[in-house]
Amino acid sequence: VLTYDLRDKVRVGDVDWHVGAIDHFTQKGVTTRGGEEIDADVVIYGTGFSKNYDLFDDATKQKLNVESDGLYLYRNTVHTAIPNLAFVGSELATIMNITTYGLQAWWLAKLWAGEVPYDRKEAEEEVAQIKAWKRTWMPDTPARASLILLHQTHFHDRLLKDMGVAHRRRGANVLAELFTAQVSQHYDGIIGKA
Repeated sequence: VLTYDLRDKVRVGDVDWHVGAIDHFTQKGVTTRGGEEIDADVVIYGTGFSKNYDLFDDATKQKLNVESDGLYLYRNTVHTAIPNLAFVGSELATIMNITTYGLQAWWLAKLWAGEVPYDRKEAEEEVAQIKAWKRTWMPDTPARASLILLHQTHFHDRLLKDMGVAHRRRGANVLAELFTAQVSQHYDGIIGKA
């Protein structure tokens, strides 16, 4: 859970930070590649984040067709042009990431076991529809393809329906289903049993 503790400590001068590349550690801290010696009680190595598909050969990267707003996949998991390649947890952002990734992995296992219906043409059409829909209202960012966020309940429901699992997680209480927050406990007992 993110807090404002670091920001507040920086503002009052309790914490100082430096951005740069570390050449090596010393007894008192670090020496940067530029030769600056910095005393430090704690060193946090924050590398930033940028998606990179360089682990794939050129032919696979060509088929992936990563666009300026991301990699569009069926159920944010499988590429319709490369049926034996899947992404679990990397092309999907929700509010309940761990739960979502668990459901996503279970869905993929069932898909590859032939227990989830899959028609490539229908999957391609759905990916095209979702891409067009996202481009009508979401800001143009390099991660737009992976953003589910506030639509996570709908996304979870689609995975559950695909697997033949009841997607309503609160029984007959329709109002609770519609108006209360989804939490990980609502998905207890699905993975490994569905």
